[in-house]
Amino acid sequence: MLIRIMPADENVDLDGLIDKISKGLPKGIELRESRKEPLAFGAECLLVAFILPDEEGYVHTLEDYLRSFPEIQEFMTEFVTRV
Repeated sequence: MLIRIMPADENVDLDGLIDKISKGLPKGIELRESRKEPLAFGAECLLVAFILPDEEGYVHTLEDYLRSFPEIQEFMTEFVTRV
């Protein structure tokens, strides 16, 4: 699952945010890779690839987890595939 994460403001340390996200991931969910992408006027967002079981509830668990970070303004699913 590829998710675009928009920071709350331009002062958010994106590397630090990725570290925080990866350290507390719910059981069964793995952060596979991440990269910064330019937005506009020097601002950046994150593209993050997660691996999660193809079982009911995991998508909602991940979404609820991401909503718990005040550094994240919003996020959107870019792509979903089965591995």
